[in-house]
Amino acid sequence: MVKTSLAAAGVALMFLGFAQAADAAAADAAAAAASAKTGSSDADSDADTHTGTWAAQGQLGLIVTSTNTTTKSGNASFDAAHKMGRWTLSAGAAALYASAGHYTTQQDTNARLQADLALSKRTFWFSTARWDRNLFTGFAYQESVASGAGFKFIDSPATLLAGELGAGYRIEKPETLTLDTASNVESRTRVPGSMTRDAVLQAGLNYSHSITRSTKLVNNLLVQYGSTDTTTTDNLALQVKVDASLALAVGIQLVNNTNPPAGSVKHTDTVMTVNLVYGLRNPQLSPTAGIPETVNGFSLP
Repeated sequence: MVKTSLAAAGVALMFLGFAQAADAAAADAAAAAASAKTGSSDADSDADTHTGTWAAQGQLGLIVTSTNTTTKSGNASFDAAHKMGRWTLSAGAAALYASAGHYTTQQDTNARLQADLALSKRTFWFSTARWDRNLFTGFAYQESVASGAGFKFIDSPATLLAGELGAGYRIEKPETLTLDTASNVESRTRVPGSMTRDAVLQAGLNYSHSITRSTKLVNNLLVQYGSTDTTTTDNLALQVKVDASLALAVGIQLVNNTNPPAGSVKHTDTVMTVNLVYGLRNPQLSPTAGIPETVNGFSLP
């Protein structure tokens, strides 16, 4: 019953999104026809705003220590966004790796693609696809698609608070982890036919606040609720700008699965990072998402 209800909600929301997109396309076509009829041209305005339609950033962190046991950790990510009228397209990928001695203690690779359609000054429609392969959650991979609506509760030059709610579909491939006495992973076993497919409700809450002209606090919360498992991801970061394109970011990420596969000793995965961030800064557009930010990454202050 829960799966059927969630699936129905997801289908309804996606059809509503297609309808909104069609209305937006019709409105844009009408505006273009009116402009052509009056003989006006948008070439000049396009030339003026072209440089403001892109935003991009990359970040990198690396730590290596060597005593009785050598430890290594590193993370890297790249995010980009492009604005086309009322549409904002964004994409990103990230990788994280850590090891202690001969054992890998963390390995996570993820990617996402999102499209946002501005319906009004404060409301928007989003559609997103995500893929994640974290070798220490008990899932070989998790992937999902979702669509829904969002609202910006606060939208000022210094503060953004936005929420989104939608429905979608998720696929999870569990694997059994075999651990040694020190909780290091010795082997992984995938069970044939153990793939889980279910409808999900997706909710996001995204906050950013410029404490000073050079310091910003960002928090992105994402929850995917399904009948078999609920995944919660929270990213908190403090960013300090070095110059117009360079910043230092200290962040913590929490990932919780309410029902991890057998062999997973932890429900919650915690990662702390210190990164150097370089970006093509755009005050009107965040490289880490359209509207709002819902994924890993940091926007420059």
